[in-house]
Amino acid sequence: RRDSFRRSARSVASSKAPGRTRAMFRTVAAALARRSARHVVDATERRFSRFDALRRCPASDAFAASTRAGMCHDARALGPLPGDAEHAVSDVDKFLFDTNGFVVVKDVFSKDDLRAFHDAIDAHAHLIHERKGQLRLTAAKTPLSGDGKTGRKDLAGFLGWQKPHCDPFRSVLAHPKLVPYLHELVGPGYRLDHNPLLIMQDPGAEGFEFHGGSTLDSGDWNHPLGYDFRHGKMRCNLLAFAVHLTDVEEGDGGFCIVRGSHKSNYVCPPSIKRYEEATEHSYQPAVNAGDVVVFTEATTHGTLPWRGASQRRNLIYRFSPANISYGRGAMDDGSYLAPAPNWPASYLEGMSEAQRCVMAPPYHPRLNRVAVRNDASGVAKPAPREAHKVDFDRAVFKADYF
Repeated sequence: RRDSFRRSARSVASSKAPGRTRAMFRTVAAALARRSARHVVDATERRFSRFDALRRCPASDAFAASTRAGMCHDARALGPLPGDAEHAVSDVDKFLFDTNGFVVVKDVFSKDDLRAFHDAIDAHAHLIHERKGQLRLTAAKTPLSGDGKTGRKDLAGFLGWQKPHCDPFRSVLAHPKLVPYLHELVGPGYRLDHNPLLIMQDPGAEGFEFHGGSTLDSGDWNHPLGYDFRHGKMRCNLLAFAVHLTDVEEGDGGFCIVRGSHKSNYVCPPSIKRYEEATEHSYQPAVNAGDVVVFTEATTHGTLPWRGASQRRNLIYRFSPANISYGRGAMDDGSYLAPAPNWPASYLEGMSEAQRCVMAPPYHPRLNRVAVRNDASGVAKPAPREAHKVDFDRAVFKADYF
């Protein structure tokens, strides 16, 4: 209506109406033009002030600032936690991970830490299972089959061992040298997805056919393992840690990865999966005991036969974003009809608050998810829900959460 009146005022001001009338309408038209321009400027300033408030405030004040600015609840729930800037992943490691699909984090665990790992494993040696017969992971007389007799050995359940034997394994869940990578690659509120596993290879032990990858055998995108980069952020739907408890020299075998395969758009040929062709593109990193290989499951990776002189020991942990689950270990009460959050009680007993929040089932951070602080010193609540929304859910759903 204001635009219509302004056009009418201009028409009268330029017409043959009496002088006094034309002057009056010229004054009105000018005033409306000034008011319209001011209205556009004010609206623009209000729009940008919302984002500027969030940009300038410290992370600990993000909730209050975003509430005042009327920001989307998801935006503040997924934002940085206090301490993120001080404990960020280096630009070098970001580049290497985005380019190759993995990065080696050096010297995560000390000699004392490694001794604790090995003592706990040796105390539970009676629980180790060797893969033989139909459980073998490779076909006979292939590049990955090793000596054809010695199978891989597996051990799990260590998060629930009696103290102190469970402690070194639990430390992986919220370690100050590893949490920044989890926040950078998976996001705040990350969760343990699979039951962790210890892999052991005696000399001559078989490897494991290459698996994972960004593309299914059908040619479709393998989104449960997906890697993506959008809006300046890397994100992995399933991130893995290979915690090396023993030294691995170049040529020894063990963990192997096809660099850059997390971005491949083609099906990995079987000959590459079996390590029969293009082997120069499969990289076996030399690592020291205490190093951790952080890699996305979207890479094509596997295990080479073990040629080292003594047993290789390697822990595998897998993590997913707060609201995603691949594994079922955190949600299985034995019933396929009604799975419920149910890690074994022994896993959770005696855990620190930071470790325990990593064991939570999948749900969005906006729903009061407790997250590990970036320095692993404790926990933070990045997204408290507003009281009026909780009251509404109680009224509608008869529960605090929808």
